[in-house]
Amino acid sequence: MPRDTPRPRPARPALVLLSLVLACLLGAPPTASAAELPAGKTRFAVAVGGLAAGSTTNWVRLGQYTFATDGTVTEQHWHWTQRRREARSSTGVQATGCPTRSCTVRTAHGYQSSAAPQSLTGDWTVDAGILRITWDNGQGWEEWNVATAADGALATLAFRRSGFGATHGFGYGSNAAWSARASTATVAAADHDAFDHDYFLWKVSAENDRPHIDSGAGNPFWMRDWTACGGGRCLAGRTASSTDYYVTPANTATGHRRDTLWHWRTALADGRGEHCYTGNSHVKPMIQIIDDDGAFHGWVGVEASLNQTVPAEGRLGDDIGVFRIAAH
Repeated sequence: MPRDTPRPRPARPALVLLSLVLACLLGAPPTASAAELPAGKTRFAVAVGGLAAGSTTNWVRLGQYTFATDGTVTEQHWHWTQRRREARSSTGVQATGCPTRSCTVRTAHGYQSSAAPQSLTGDWTVDAGILRITWDNGQGWEEWNVATAADGALATLAFRRSGFGATHGFGYGSNAAWSARASTATVAAADHDAFDHDYFLWKVSAENDRPHIDSGAGNPFWMRDWTACGGGRCLAGRTASSTDYYVTPANTATGHRRDTLWHWRTALADGRGEHCYTGNSHVKPMIQIIDDDGAFHGWVGVEASLNQTVPAEGRLGDDIGVFRIAAH
């Protein structure tokens, strides 16, 4: 995980003036202040994806961006692509005593690891409300509209464009540490009717037998009546269609904001003679949105449900996309 960036100490006016004079004399730009960070925030949870209806090589990544006042940014991310077949992984978290079946929750391959498999470094600027990040070593650039929310305790990122094939994305930032997370009880007690589920999802559905980008905005997520269970490590619920939903941390460790959403229909498990479904369940890695004051505002995440049990469908059996379940 990136180390927390310490809050800068207030500078004395005389020292600030002296530093500006020296910067001008030496031809070097003055160091940015904390107020000049993107909307004043250091850490951003970001989901981006390269999604095109006519492609079967779509990809998504879920990352943690940490901005510094010297104009640099570091990032760690998890990446999934239709180019690579990967089986679902176990979080190690058992959903016991829940209104769902008692199962060990699964997530997208590799998300249960203690560290992200990939990282980037780069530089950032903000001009007229547009955040531009240029990654080192020719890894491309990305642009976002940056704004404040939650009375200034949060920053939001609205995706604009990129130079590395990303087409859609969501992001939220604050000064909360990456180790700060909302408890299971806090998340269960949140007003989930007030959270919008906005998404862009590449899929092939029964109503449309060709690949397309399914999208939605402004409506709550399908599951909103969550029960805290699993010894305080799991949220779970079952819908009228007998679909079991689970939210747990990405692994059994503590001190991180990474959650995962797992759901599947019990009829599909029954059809395979299983109690816990091992087929093409929906796996959705997420990062909690925590504001400066430690309040929970939902999640930003990706779906990486790659087909692993229906070979005849190949990549057409994938669901892959980006989403947020977040307060208005």
